[in-house]
Amino acid sequence: MKKIEFKNVSLKFGDKKVLNDFNLEINEKDKILISGKSGKGKSTLLKILLGFENIDDGKIMIDGKDLEELNMFEIRQIFAYVNQDITFRIGRIKDILKEISKFSGNDFDGEIDSNLMKCFEFDEKLLDKTIYDLSGGERQRLGLIMAIMLNRPVYLLDEITSALDTELKERVAEYFAKTDNTVIAVSHDDVWMKTGNFRKVVL
Repeated sequence: MKKIEFKNVSLKFGDKKVLNDFNLEINEKDKILISGKSGKGKSTLLKILLGFENIDDGKIMIDGKDLEELNMFEIRQIFAYVNQDITFRIGRIKDILKEISKFSGNDFDGEIDSNLMKCFEFDEKLLDKTIYDLSGGERQRLGLIMAIMLNRPVYLLDEITSALDTELKERVAEYFAKTDNTVIAVSHDDVWMKTGNFRKVVL
């Protein structure tokens, strides 16, 4: 995955224009923070990349290929998406992670990398719990761990720090600032810019 290009992209919902001739070039390993007031289309940008929303005008190119030419399987091989309202299937955390590992190069054998657990303050004892036993912040951290396990070239992160305390927000931002993957984060938090690695795009 080398480049994502938004070329004169426009989108409206009813009479409301969300994006108007929007242009953005994202190169491999770039770190982008999408910022702006509510209703400006921040989350919509991520949904467009995932194929959940169709644009009215313009083009989106991925490595020179029109996004519309890609099928859902190809899109899922590019993007790992995490939002603030993560939905999980019912079951033990350990079993969910085992299932996720089947779709990635990371074989989960019941243990998560200790550095990852420490970084996201995810207690190993939680692996035997169910989704219903987790708090909102723990669910967000689990979603991040699952995205990392998928090992996709591009992370799409939508307000992923909303349920975390300040110290953990900073730790999460630092982790993604240092990754070799491309990162597109939607957030109101300034912790992303404090890392020094993100470029802010204001809608």
